[in-house]
Amino acid sequence: MGYQHGLQARELRPLIVKAIEMQFGQIERDRPDEPFEALIDETVELLREADVRMLEMIRGQAEGLEIEFETLLRYGLVTYLRDVLVTKRRPGVEGCTTWAASGPATADGRPILVKNRDSSPEHLPLQLVVKARPEGGYRYACVTSAGSPGVFCAGVNEVGLAVADTHVCSTDIGPGLPDYSLMMHILEEHNSVRSALDHLRSVRRMGRNNLILADASGDLAVFEIGHTDCGLIEADNHILVNTNHFVSSGLKDHFVDTDPPPLKGNSFHRWAKVRGELEDAHGRIDVAFAKRLMAWHGGPLDSLCRHAAPNWRKGTLSTTIFLPAGTGGCSHPNFLFCHGHPCQAAYEHFTV
Repeated sequence: MGYQHGLQARELRPLIVKAIEMQFGQIERDRPDEPFEALIDETVELLREADVRMLEMIRGQAEGLEIEFETLLRYGLVTYLRDVLVTKRRPGVEGCTTWAASGPATADGRPILVKNRDSSPEHLPLQLVVKARPEGGYRYACVTSAGSPGVFCAGVNEVGLAVADTHVCSTDIGPGLPDYSLMMHILEEHNSVRSALDHLRSVRRMGRNNLILADASGDLAVFEIGHTDCGLIEADNHILVNTNHFVSSGLKDHFVDTDPPPLKGNSFHRWAKVRGELEDAHGRIDVAFAKRLMAWHGGPLDSLCRHAAPNWRKGTLSTTIFLPAGTGGCSHPNFLFCHGHPCQAAYEHFTV
């Protein structure tokens, strides 16, 4: 699968190389120290022990893209492990907005899971929709990035289990599986939210992120990922919201708000905005509602469709609307994907 990824994304190689150089340059500006390098080495050793499949995927990508394996491996890891430097030394603004609803909360009683992906604009041309058919396990489709391993953003499998991540800047980080590995294994190996949660509790986790999950039965959950601890947030009134902070008692004190002063607290404001809109629309939540909500522009703290600004280079790269149990004329898991700002770009329809 990694080799096919590399071959099919070969035309994007110059942009991938540029992204790698920018990421490595950022790490140098963050002044990496010996503990940071040791953490990378320990994480590689853990992957060799616990996730050989992920390493082989990266090796295949490297071969297909004609990029050194060690370079591509480090690129994927420092993207995540950089948090141990950011929380100590530098501000940084990055965030995504996700939510889910099911049962009485939705117009047709079927579940829906939605994500706005926010990141640096240079990653927009690297954004991909991938249809994956592993040798063993469930087929799935995911939103990811060219040159990045596993499931780098969100996805849904053929039995209707959907998952999406959000970045949480955290102090509870250590050698463990990054969430692009966790999401890949969830989609390949699990058919329900409860099964996925059991898996997440059982493995050694890197930390740093939250995962929001929904399955075809309408079960919903947010799993907050720490290296030493974890948190579980259940749906309230059949709706669930997740942005870029921790809520659970075990992890909330590990969250570090690294945003510059004009944007501090924006994760909490976005969370409150989405929660209020979902409560107001309870029983009427559908795809049309999701499109309107995720395109909403408010102030600098609570906008969901986010555009680059002088004090914030990040922007919304895409919106994905997952329908784990299908909808309307399609009974199979499917999703709508908007490449670019949801206030401007069109949606395309994909099935698994």
